[in-house]
Amino acid sequence: MNQWQPSASFELIRLRADTLRTIRSFFHQNNVLEVDTPSLSSATVPDPFIESFQTRYVPLTQTMQTDDFYLHTSPEFPMKRLLAAGSGSIFQISKVFRQGESGKKHNPEFTLLEWYRDGWDHQQLMTEVNQLFTLLLSPHLDLAETRFVTYEDAFQEMLGINPHTADKKELLACTEKAGLANVLDEDEERDRFLELLFSHIIEPALGKSNKGDSGSKPCICFLYHYPASQASLAKTNNHNGQLVAERFEVFIDGMELGNGFHELNDANEQRQRFENDNQARKLLGLKEIPMDEHFLEAVAELPDCAGVAIGIERLLMVMSESRHINDVITFPFDRA
Repeated sequence: MNQWQPSASFELIRLRADTLRTIRSFFHQNNVLEVDTPSLSSATVPDPFIESFQTRYVPLTQTMQTDDFYLHTSPEFPMKRLLAAGSGSIFQISKVFRQGESGKKHNPEFTLLEWYRDGWDHQQLMTEVNQLFTLLLSPHLDLAETRFVTYEDAFQEMLGINPHTADKKELLACTEKAGLANVLDEDEERDRFLELLFSHIIEPALGKSNKGDSGSKPCICFLYHYPASQASLAKTNNHNGQLVAERFEVFIDGMELGNGFHELNDANEQRQRFENDNQARKLLGLKEIPMDEHFLEAVAELPDCAGVAIGIERLLMVMSESRHINDVITFPFDRA
Protein backbone atom coordinates (compact mmCIF):
# COMPACT_ATOMS: atom_id res chain seq x y z
CA MET A 1 0.00 0.00 0.00
CA ASN A 2 1.27 3.51 -0.85
CA GLN A 3 2.30 5.51 2.22
CA TRP A 4 0.06 8.44 1.27
CA GLN A 5 -3.05 6.29 1.72
CA PRO A 6 -4.86 5.87 5.05
CA SER A 7 -3.99 2.83 7.14
CA ALA A 8 -7.62 2.48 8.33
CA SER A 9 -10.32 1.14 6.06
CA PHE A 10 -13.29 3.38 5.34
CA GLU A 11 -15.43 0.88 7.20
CA LEU A 12 -13.44 1.61 10.38
CA ILE A 13 -13.33 5.34 9.61
CA ARG A 14 -17.14 5.24 9.56
CA LEU A 15 -17.14 3.19 12.79
CA ARG A 16 -15.14 5.96 14.47
CA ALA A 17 -17.61 8.60 13.27
CA ASP A 18 -20.60 6.55 14.45
CA THR A 19 -18.93 5.91 17.83
CA LEU A 20 -18.19 9.59 18.45
CA ARG A 21 -21.75 10.50 17.49
CA THR A 22 -23.14 7.91 19.92
CA ILE A 23 -20.86 9.16 22.71
CA ARG A 24 -22.00 12.75 22.23
CA SER A 25 -25.64 11.68 22.19
CA PHE A 26 -25.14 9.66 25.39
CA PHE A 27 -23.75 12.65 27.28
CA HIS A 28 -26.31 15.06 25.81
CA GLN A 29 -29.10 12.80 27.08
CA ASN A 30 -27.44 12.71 30.51
CA ASN A 31 -27.02 16.52 30.72
CA VAL A 32 -23.22 16.45 30.60
CA LEU A 33 -21.78 19.56 28.93
CA GLU A 34 -19.23 19.20 26.11
CA VAL A 35 -16.26 21.55 26.57
CA ASP A 36 -13.11 22.48 24.69
CA THR A 37 -9.80 23.32 26.38
CA PRO A 38 -6.28 24.18 25.11
CA SER A 39 -3.93 21.53 23.73
CA LEU A 40 -0.93 23.81 24.31
CA SER A 41 0.04 24.76 27.86
CA SER A 42 2.90 26.35 29.81
CA ALA A 43 2.93 23.35 32.19
CA THR A 44 2.32 19.63 32.01
CA VAL A 45 2.03 16.49 34.11
CA PRO A 46 5.21 15.66 36.09
CA ASP A 47 4.53 11.90 36.14
CA PRO A 48 7.96 10.26 35.59
CA PHE A 49 6.41 7.62 33.32
CA ILE A 50 4.61 10.06 31.00
CA GLU A 51 6.76 12.28 28.80
CA SER A 52 5.29 15.32 27.06
CA PHE A 53 6.05 16.85 23.69
CA GLN A 54 7.70 20.22 24.25
CA THR A 55 7.67 23.12 21.84
CA ARG A 56 8.57 26.82 21.83
CA TYR A 57 6.49 29.92 21.24
CA VAL A 58 8.38 32.75 19.52
CA PRO A 59 6.60 36.06 20.18
CA LEU A 60 6.59 38.68 17.45
CA THR A 61 5.27 41.74 19.24
CA GLN A 62 4.88 40.68 22.87
CA THR A 63 6.89 39.28 25.75
CA MET A 64 5.75 36.10 27.44
CA GLN A 65 6.71 34.93 30.93
CA THR A 66 8.00 31.73 29.35
CA ASP A 67 8.50 30.60 25.79
CA ASP A 68 8.46 26.86 26.58
CA PHE A 69 5.15 25.09 26.08
CA TYR A 70 3.85 21.52 26.11
CA LEU A 71 1.28 19.61 24.08
CA HIS A 72 -1.12 18.16 26.62
CA THR A 73 -1.07 14.46 27.51
CA SER A 74 -4.65 14.81 28.79
CA PRO A 75 -7.16 17.68 29.11
CA GLU A 76 -7.46 16.93 32.83
CA PHE A 77 -5.92 20.06 34.32
CA PRO A 78 -7.96 22.67 32.37
CA MET A 79 -11.13 20.58 32.74
CA LYS A 80 -10.69 20.58 36.51
CA ARG A 81 -10.27 24.35 36.38
CA LEU A 82 -13.69 24.50 34.72
CA LEU A 83 -15.14 22.23 37.42
CA ALA A 84 -13.66 24.47 40.11
CA ALA A 85 -15.25 27.47 38.39
CA GLY A 86 -18.70 25.85 38.62
CA SER A 87 -19.21 24.14 35.24
CA GLY A 88 -20.96 21.08 36.63
CA SER A 89 -20.50 17.71 34.90
CA ILE A 90 -18.48 17.98 31.67
CA PHE A 91 -16.91 15.85 28.92
CA GLN A 92 -14.40 16.38 26.13
CA ILE A 93 -13.12 14.43 23.13
CA SER A 94 -9.63 15.64 22.29
CA LYS A 95 -6.35 14.79 20.60
CA VAL A 96 -3.56 14.22 23.12
CA PHE A 97 0.17 13.62 22.72
CA ARG A 98 2.73 11.45 24.55
CA GLN A 99 6.39 10.87 23.79
CA GLY A 100 7.82 7.38 23.31
CA GLU A 101 4.45 5.68 22.92
CA SER A 102 4.43 3.83 19.60
CA GLY A 103 3.47 0.21 18.96
CA LYS A 104 0.51 -2.13 18.52
CA LYS A 105 -1.52 -0.31 21.19
CA HIS A 106 0.14 3.12 21.11
CA ASN A 107 0.47 6.09 18.79
CA PRO A 108 2.17 9.33 19.93
CA GLU A 109 -1.00 11.23 18.97
CA PHE A 110 -4.29 9.65 19.98
CA THR A 111 -7.88 10.50 20.90
CA LEU A 112 -9.06 10.68 24.49
CA LEU A 113 -12.59 10.82 25.84
CA GLU A 114 -12.48 12.38 29.29
CA TRP A 115 -15.41 13.21 31.53
CA TYR A 116 -16.10 14.36 35.08
CA ARG A 117 -19.21 13.88 37.18
CA ASP A 118 -19.85 16.60 39.75
CA GLY A 119 -20.82 15.13 43.15
CA TRP A 120 -20.02 11.52 42.21
CA ASP A 121 -17.46 9.04 43.52
CA HIS A 122 -15.54 6.42 41.52
CA GLN A 123 -18.09 3.69 42.30
CA GLN A 124 -20.90 5.69 40.69
CA LEU A 125 -18.66 6.50 37.75
CA MET A 126 -17.84 2.82 37.16
CA THR A 127 -21.58 2.23 36.73
CA GLU A 128 -21.82 4.94 34.06
CA VAL A 129 -18.70 3.73 32.24
CA ASN A 130 -20.29 0.28 32.14
CA GLN A 131 -23.50 1.77 30.71
CA LEU A 132 -21.62 3.62 27.95
CA PHE A 133 -19.42 0.64 27.08
CA THR A 134 -22.39 -1.70 26.96
CA LEU A 135 -24.18 0.72 24.61
CA LEU A 136 -21.15 0.98 22.32
CA LEU A 137 -19.95 -2.62 22.37
CA SER A 138 -23.15 -4.69 22.40
CA PRO A 139 -23.82 -4.30 18.65
CA HIS A 140 -20.32 -5.68 17.93
CA LEU A 141 -19.46 -8.16 20.71
CA ASP A 142 -21.27 -10.88 22.61
CA LEU A 143 -20.34 -9.73 26.12
CA ALA A 144 -20.39 -11.76 29.30
CA GLU A 145 -21.54 -10.18 32.57
CA THR A 146 -19.44 -7.23 33.74
CA ARG A 147 -16.91 -8.03 36.48
CA PHE A 148 -15.76 -5.81 39.36
CA VAL A 149 -12.48 -7.06 40.90
CA THR A 150 -10.25 -5.51 43.55
CA TYR A 151 -6.53 -5.14 42.89
CA GLU A 152 -5.85 -7.41 45.86
CA ASP A 153 -8.22 -10.15 44.67
CA ALA A 154 -6.59 -10.15 41.20
CA PHE A 155 -3.12 -10.66 42.73
CA GLN A 156 -4.37 -13.31 45.13
CA GLU A 157 -6.18 -15.21 42.38
CA MET A 158 -3.42 -15.15 39.76
CA LEU A 159 -0.21 -14.93 41.82
CA GLY A 160 -1.16 -16.00 45.35
CA ILE A 161 0.19 -12.85 47.05
CA ASN A 162 -1.28 -9.83 48.81
CA PRO A 163 -0.01 -6.77 46.88
CA HIS A 164 -0.62 -4.48 49.86
CA THR A 165 1.48 -6.44 52.36
CA ALA A 166 4.00 -8.49 50.31
CA ASP A 167 7.59 -7.49 51.10
CA LYS A 168 10.41 -7.15 48.57
CA LYS A 169 11.65 -10.70 49.18
CA GLU A 170 8.21 -12.12 48.39
CA LEU A 171 7.89 -9.96 45.28
CA LEU A 172 11.34 -11.04 44.03
CA ALA A 173 10.37 -14.69 44.48
CA CYS A 174 7.11 -14.06 42.63
CA THR A 175 8.83 -12.40 39.66
CA GLU A 176 11.30 -15.28 39.45
CA LYS A 177 8.49 -17.84 39.49
CA ALA A 178 6.70 -15.87 36.75
CA GLY A 179 9.81 -15.94 34.55
CA LEU A 180 10.53 -12.24 35.10
CA ALA A 181 13.72 -12.56 37.14
CA ASN A 182 16.38 -9.86 36.57
CA VAL A 183 14.00 -7.61 34.65
CA LEU A 184 14.32 -5.08 37.49
CA ASP A 185 17.19 -4.32 39.83
CA GLU A 186 16.62 -5.58 43.37
CA ASP A 187 16.80 -2.04 44.78
CA GLU A 188 13.86 -0.82 42.68
CA GLU A 189 10.81 0.40 44.62
CA ARG A 190 8.22 -2.30 45.38
CA ASP A 191 5.61 -0.57 43.20
CA ARG A 192 7.83 -1.24 40.18
CA PHE A 193 7.66 -4.97 40.96
CA LEU A 194 3.89 -4.80 41.36
CA GLU A 195 3.60 -3.00 38.03
CA LEU A 196 5.84 -5.59 36.35
CA LEU A 197 3.78 -8.51 37.65
CA PHE A 198 0.56 -6.72 36.83
CA SER A 199 1.48 -5.84 33.24
CA HIS A 200 2.86 -9.28 32.36
CA ILE A 201 0.63 -11.69 34.30
CA ILE A 202 -2.60 -10.02 35.45
CA GLU A 203 -3.53 -7.42 32.84
CA PRO A 204 -3.54 -9.80 29.83
CA ALA A 205 -6.16 -11.95 31.59
CA LEU A 206 -8.57 -9.19 32.65
CA GLY A 207 -11.87 -9.38 30.76
CA LYS A 208 -10.27 -11.80 28.34
CA SER A 209 -12.20 -14.54 26.59
CA ASN A 210 -10.69 -18.00 26.26
CA LYS A 211 -10.44 -18.48 22.51
CA GLY A 212 -10.15 -22.22 22.98
CA ASP A 213 -13.52 -22.41 24.70
CA SER A 214 -16.40 -21.71 22.35
CA GLY A 215 -18.66 -20.99 25.32
CA SER A 216 -16.56 -18.16 26.77
CA LYS A 217 -17.09 -14.47 26.07
CA PRO A 218 -15.13 -11.27 26.62
CA CYS A 219 -16.40 -9.01 29.38
CA ILE A 220 -16.02 -5.50 30.70
CA CYS A 221 -13.78 -5.80 33.77
CA PHE A 222 -13.24 -3.07 36.36
CA LEU A 223 -10.20 -3.27 38.64
CA TYR A 224 -10.32 -1.02 41.71
CA HIS A 225 -8.82 -0.39 45.19
CA TYR A 226 -5.28 0.09 43.92
CA PRO A 227 -2.50 0.58 46.50
CA ALA A 228 -2.44 4.11 47.93
CA SER A 229 1.10 4.49 46.58
CA GLN A 230 -0.44 4.34 43.09
CA ALA A 231 -3.12 6.95 43.80
CA SER A 232 -1.89 9.43 41.17
CA LEU A 233 -4.60 12.16 41.26
CA ALA A 234 -7.12 10.12 43.27
CA LYS A 235 -8.30 10.33 46.86
CA THR A 236 -7.26 7.58 49.27
CA ASN A 237 -9.43 5.72 51.77
CA ASN A 238 -9.20 2.95 54.37
CA HIS A 239 -10.64 -0.37 53.21
CA ASN A 240 -10.52 -3.35 55.57
CA GLY A 241 -7.64 -1.79 57.46
CA GLN A 242 -5.65 -1.09 54.28
CA LEU A 243 -5.11 2.36 52.72
CA VAL A 244 -6.22 2.18 49.07
CA ALA A 245 -6.59 4.59 46.17
CA GLU A 246 -10.13 5.47 45.12
CA ARG A 247 -9.41 4.76 41.46
CA PHE A 248 -10.20 2.13 38.85
CA GLU A 249 -9.10 0.89 35.47
CA VAL A 250 -11.34 -0.83 32.92
CA PHE A 251 -10.30 -3.72 30.67
CA ILE A 252 -11.81 -5.80 27.89
CA ASP A 253 -10.14 -8.90 26.47
CA GLY A 254 -6.81 -8.04 28.11
CA MET A 255 -6.84 -4.44 26.81
CA GLU A 256 -6.78 -1.47 29.20
CA LEU A 257 -9.30 1.11 27.94
CA GLY A 258 -9.50 3.70 30.69
CA ASN A 259 -8.41 5.03 34.04
CA GLY A 260 -10.77 6.70 36.54
CA PHE A 261 -10.51 8.49 39.89
CA HIS A 262 -12.48 9.86 42.79
CA GLU A 263 -10.63 13.11 42.27
CA LEU A 264 -8.24 14.52 44.84
CA ASN A 265 -9.31 18.04 45.89
CA ASP A 266 -6.69 18.72 48.57
CA ALA A 267 -4.38 21.37 47.07
CA ASN A 268 -1.57 20.80 49.58
CA GLU A 269 -1.59 17.03 49.00
CA GLN A 270 -1.68 17.58 45.24
CA ARG A 271 1.34 19.89 45.38
CA GLN A 272 3.22 17.33 47.49
CA ARG A 273 2.46 14.58 44.98
CA PHE A 274 3.76 16.76 42.13
CA GLU A 275 6.93 17.48 44.12
CA ASN A 276 7.37 13.76 44.72
CA ASP A 277 6.94 13.11 40.99
CA ASN A 278 9.58 15.67 40.14
CA GLN A 279 11.93 14.13 42.69
CA ALA A 280 11.36 10.74 41.05
CA ARG A 281 12.10 12.30 37.66
CA LYS A 282 15.35 13.74 39.02
CA LEU A 283 16.45 10.33 40.31
CA LEU A 284 15.74 8.86 36.86
CA GLY A 285 17.82 11.57 35.18
CA LEU A 286 14.76 13.23 33.64
CA LYS A 287 14.04 16.93 33.36
CA GLU A 288 11.95 18.41 36.19
CA ILE A 289 8.59 19.76 35.06
CA PRO A 290 7.24 23.19 36.06
CA MET A 291 4.14 22.77 38.19
CA ASP A 292 0.85 24.02 36.80
CA GLU A 293 0.09 26.78 39.31
CA HIS A 294 -3.24 27.60 37.67
CA PHE A 295 -4.33 24.01 38.21
CA LEU A 296 -2.99 23.84 41.78
CA GLU A 297 -4.84 27.01 42.68
CA ALA A 298 -8.06 25.57 41.23
CA VAL A 299 -7.73 22.27 43.14
CA ALA A 300 -8.57 24.10 46.35
CA GLU A 301 -11.98 24.95 44.82
CA LEU A 302 -12.56 21.61 43.11
CA PRO A 303 -15.92 20.09 44.09
CA ASP A 304 -16.25 16.46 45.11
CA CYS A 305 -16.21 14.69 41.74
CA ALA A 306 -15.09 11.63 39.79
CA GLY A 307 -13.44 11.52 36.39
CA VAL A 308 -12.27 9.02 33.79
CA ALA A 309 -10.24 9.03 30.58
CA ILE A 310 -10.97 6.51 27.80
CA GLY A 311 -8.72 5.81 24.81
CA ILE A 312 -10.94 6.00 21.73
CA GLU A 313 -8.54 4.07 19.47
CA ARG A 314 -8.33 1.18 21.90
CA LEU A 315 -12.11 1.15 22.20
CA LEU A 316 -12.34 0.96 18.41
CA MET A 317 -9.76 -1.85 18.37
CA VAL A 318 -11.93 -3.89 20.74
CA MET A 319 -15.11 -3.12 18.80
CA SER A 320 -13.56 -4.14 15.47
CA GLU A 321 -11.31 -6.90 16.88
CA SER A 322 -8.32 -5.15 15.31
CA ARG A 323 -4.82 -6.25 16.30
CA HIS A 324 -2.98 -2.99 15.65
CA ILE A 325 -3.88 0.61 16.50
CA ASN A 326 -2.95 1.65 12.94
CA ASP A 327 -6.07 -0.20 11.75
CA VAL A 328 -8.29 2.42 13.41
CA ILE A 329 -6.24 5.58 12.66
CA THR A 330 -6.39 7.33 9.29
CA PHE A 331 -2.74 8.41 9.24
CA PRO A 332 -0.64 7.05 12.12
CA PHE A 333 2.68 8.47 13.27
CA ASP A 334 4.77 6.94 10.48
CA ARG A 335 2.41 8.35 7.80
CA ALA A 336 1.53 11.70 9.38
